[in-house]
Amino acid sequence: MAILNQCLDNNPECGECELHAVRMHQPDHTGCNWSAEVDFPQESVDNLGHQLAAAKSIIVVMREQYNVLQ
Repeated sequence: MAILNQCLDNNPECGECELHAVRMHQPDHTGCNWSAEVDFPQESVDNLGHQLAAAKSIIVVMREQYNVLQ
């Protein structure tokens, strides 16, 4: 998911967020067939809440627009 990784990298609100894993699965209740995990390896606890929210919002938008072709 190069597009997702690029979106996370280009958003300064995500801090040093790293795309850890993308997993394909059966479509869920939204119709999307993938999910993502991110890590924040060098961030302080003070910043994590805001950065996690920013990363989650990007992932949600991407899940609404894209499915992984199998």
